[in-house]
Amino acid sequence: MTNWDDLLGAALVGTSRRSFGLDRLDLTDRTDRTPDVDGAEATVLAAAALLAGYRRAGWTPPTWRGETRAPADPDDRPECSPTATQLLELLLNHTIRVEGGTELLTLHWLTAARAAGQRPPHRLLVHLLRFGTANTATRDLVKAVIGPRGAWLAQHNQPWRWAATVAPADVVERFATAARADRLALLADIRATEPDFARTLVEDTWADEQAATRAALLDTLHKGLSMSDEPLLEQALDDRAATVRAAAVALLDRLPGSRRAARMAERAKPLITLRKRKVEVDLPDEQDPAARRDGVTDHSEPGHGLKASWLIQILAATPLSTWDTDAIPKAPQEVLTGWTKAALRQRNQEWLAALARHQPSPELLGALAPDTATDILSGQKKLDARFGGLLAATPGPWPAVFSADLVKRLRAAKAEPVLQLAAPALAEHLHPAALSGVEAWLLALDQDRKPARRVLRGLAHALTVRATILQEFT
Repeated sequence: MTNWDDLLGAALVGTSRRSFGLDRLDLTDRTDRTPDVDGAEATVLAAAALLAGYRRAGWTPPTWRGETRAPADPDDRPECSPTATQLLELLLNHTIRVEGGTELLTLHWLTAARAAGQRPPHRLLVHLLRFGTANTATRDLVKAVIGPRGAWLAQHNQPWRWAATVAPADVVERFATAARADRLALLADIRATEPDFARTLVEDTWADEQAATRAALLDTLHKGLSMSDEPLLEQALDDRAATVRAAAVALLDRLPGSRRAARMAERAKPLITLRKRKVEVDLPDEQDPAARRDGVTDHSEPGHGLKASWLIQILAATPLSTWDTDAIPKAPQEVLTGWTKAALRQRNQEWLAALARHQPSPELLGALAPDTATDILSGQKKLDARFGGLLAATPGPWPAVFSADLVKRLRAAKAEPVLQLAAPALAEHLHPAALSGVEAWLLALDQDRKPARRVLRGLAHALTVRATILQEFT
């Protein structure tokens, strides 16, 4: 059929100026009927319907002349149950309504699936890729769950490239030529599985990088940080850019076995004297160039003078093995501040627990293992706003006994302000064993206590969903 342009012309200029008859369609052997129409306008519309249908039905897709892509690698993980699938779909579509949104429950689902070694159905991979694209903090978990087919899909859509797997042969070239954001993402991915190779990539291009890029590259080394990275970080202490030196200092603070840590210990030992009943402190004098190179600055710590701030910085970078936790109750505040910073940076669980038992804080509890943190929190007697802040910072999942006892304590004390303050943490970390206690509290609560009832309803809903997830993956 070659009359489409003629038909368009008649439609554009009008049938009074240009006529078009159905006999011009040449419908022989294509239909045994000719539409019975009345009027020129109806004839044009009928012809348009016939021609459009013919063009669509007779359209031949073009022949693909590009390179045929290899299929995704097989995924041997078993597919999750139909109930788990339905739940994930409801979470991703936001059909389930919970206080604070569905992101935390989706993360709980993904965590449970990863732990169980199960995969979502392939039809939900696109939804998970969109979820990870919108929620950057979840990408590592999403990548672990979507498997090889999800990584294959990610290669074909630029916004999903964060989930794509880069072939080993292409890594070096891509790292050298890609945009800065893509280079950092690639380095972070490699760092998770091959930290030494990732560091080698940084070392190979280090001399040619701009200062901002050098600092950003160092920041990516926090994942998988080890003493193997220490020579590069020690070298970076002499970098001409302050941002690069600061990035190196931040990482070296986490390596108590580094040469810098040993130098800090030598500076700290003469300043601290451990007596039987107290810890005596000699504040440091003006810092020499070597101390400045190691990152001691004139930045004043809140509530402390310049010399006390120097002491805090030195103690924060000193290996905690230099001291004994028995000295914590006897130490003045500037020493406790330095030791607290050191414990947080060095991830020393013994010191974190000892400091938290002496002076619990959200930062200390948040860095502890859940069992230790909840054990410390159980010893807190006063259920006030401070307790709510500590509870909100305590990592999960919380043990079943602690969860059930906590709900009972909050209900008995009528601690509704704490309930509202820590609602997100309760929904995320409470063990499903506490569900019955939450439901009993909700049933017993007066109807006029609307804020507390709303929180309890949301909490009960979240615990119900989490209990279902737990059941489907165990």
